Amino acid sequence: MKDRRVLRGQLQGLSLSSGGPVNLVVDDGNFNDAWRVTRFVISYYDPTSSAAGNRDSIGVLATHEDALYSKLPPSTSVGWNWDDRRQVAWAGMDFQGDTSVGQTFELIDPQHVVVRDLYLGISASFETSTAVYNYFIELERVTLNDNQAVMAIIQEEAQDVN
Repeated sequence: MKDRRVLRGQLQGLSLSSGGPVNLVVDDGNFNDAWRVTRFVISYYDPTSSAAGNRDSIGVLATHEDALYSKLPPSTSVGWNWDDRRQVAWAGMDFQGDTSVGQTFELIDPQHVVVRDLYLGISASFETSTAVYNYFIELERVTLNDNQAVMAIIQEEAQDVN
């Protein structure tokens, strides 16, 4: 099995209200194989577009689909909740119209490993069903013993083990 994986692609109109979250890594039943997120980047597909300034976006990687949703209205948006242990990585992109790409943001919990499922959600300040977003996720394989696997699964369920 490869020790590194890159997941990259495009999502059309991905708000949780229209496209819903995407399940990127599916539980394979082997709890001793896990993945650590080492890189997470999102971007609007055409940063030179005059509409890009309305497509400032944020993304979340989480171990449960319902962990992607914002607790604040509207609940169909992705929200960053660093208190929710099921969220493992956060990314953001700020576009400054059709002339340049602005600030990018990337934060990854280096102690969290994904044993079962990994979900991606992206929201933007202006959502349309034709908007397309890129994502790039780099994963590193981690081999766990049985005790580590149990602790990682407990952490995926948002229980504090630290």
